[in-house]
Amino acid sequence: MPEDTQPTSTASPAASRRQFMGYAALLGSGAALVACSPARAMTPSQKQDIDILNYALTLEYLEAEFYAAFDTGAYAANLKNARAKEYAKELAAHEKAHVDALKATISKLGGTPVVKPTFDFSPLIGGRTVDDSLFLALAATLEPVGVRAYLGQVARLSNPELVAAAAAIHAVEANHVSGVQELRVGLGLNTAPTRQTDIAPQSASKPDSTAAADFDANYSPTPTALWKPLTMQQVLAIVSPVIKR
Repeated sequence: MPEDTQPTSTASPAASRRQFMGYAALLGSGAALVACSPARAMTPSQKQDIDILNYALTLEYLEAEFYAAFDTGAYAANLKNARAKEYAKELAAHEKAHVDALKATISKLGGTPVVKPTFDFSPLIGGRTVDDSLFLALAATLEPVGVRAYLGQVARLSNPELVAAAAAIHAVEANHVSGVQELRVGLGLNTAPTRQTDIAPQSASKPDSTAAADFDANYSPTPTALWKPLTMQQVLAIVSPVIKR
């Protein structure tokens, strides 16, 4: 992505990235790294719920920014296929709705929503031509990360209402995975439309790698009976390259 088209944020990029990196240290700890309202005392479980929601919010910020870039942003003109354009528009709206819902929930619970980081998608794009094919391949890479990230944290939420809310978003992210891959199949872009996998976007040859260069965006629109969760540390390793330092 050209430097003059990078999304901007009022937050310090280094501070935003450090804040997100801090979530990995929360595993099994219950310590709170986000600011909470002093007017409301919280239990460790409630604080952990807010931390998990802010972790999810950071991922939703990323996805919303990605789709917005192809809907109305710097890459919108690069999409030519009508269905690809419609997907960018619809998924941008979905992810924005997720951002809004998570921010409202965090505030309602007495927490402070994490500030949106500055994202730079050029590490994912590399020197490749930005077009319909690349957009859909990147979407097929990002979406299962979201699915597996939610799956990795839902059991750690203490509030049943939050579990239901997280499950609702998780289901939509899974719908995105299937929809994007179905479109890629229809456009002849998916080279392995019957491949079954519970670890997408990770590949069969390098199933433990968190490097985007090792990922495989080609898999079935109905890829698995049971997704495998990702830990916070794994998700951090995957997405940190696009969070500007």
